[in-house]
Amino acid sequence: MRARLTERETNDLVFELEERKYGRRFTSMELAQKANVSLDDVNRVENQIPIEDAQVVGRIARALGVRPELLRKIAGCEEMSNDELNQLHACLRQPEGEAAPECAQIGLG
Repeated sequence: MRARLTERETNDLVFELEERKYGRRFTSMELAQKANVSLDDVNRVENQIPIEDAQVVGRIARALGVRPELLRKIAGCEEMSNDELNQLHACLRQPEGEAAPECAQIGLG
């Protein structure tokens, strides 16, 4: 089954990605600064509003340690299968750099 994530699921995953990569959660402003994008761009991800500029999507994705394709799914702009979501949760429990090959296949950097 495929479905779009809820805003709460999106925000929970963003926090998990921040903690995995940086060891702590960021405020929206801190994530915007880390990604070198505007606060509005980060808010669009958090509120599941599509971002048309591929470069902005790429910067936010890099800051979170994922590929742009996975960020679009996390942001609720594209559907994600239950298998992908379960794999993502399993991968987030693994330290960055020590993740299984399956993690890279779903878009986790």
